[in-house]
Amino acid sequence: MSQQEKSFDECHNVVEQVWQFLDHELDEASAEAIRRHLVECEPCLDTFDMDQALKSLVHKHCGGDTAPSHLRAKIITQLTTLRKDL
Repeated sequence: MSQQEKSFDECHNVVEQVWQFLDHELDEASAEAIRRHLVECEPCLDTFDMDQALKSLVHKHCGGDTAPSHLRAKIITQLTTLRKDL
């Protein structure tokens, strides 16, 4: 596997897990791998920053309401699809 393919795979993995990372739903080893990747990869860090800002905005305006799990899954799927189109 070339370095470019490895980087693409790593970036894809990080982007796919960024919401779980933000919600502290990953085990420590996975979270640490994402932290290391974000330090080294500006495009993924930009994606992380946008997702973090969106999460903060939603939290601010929803007053801590918890979305039903099916709605949360649907939103994550839609965000992933939109992200692929960018």
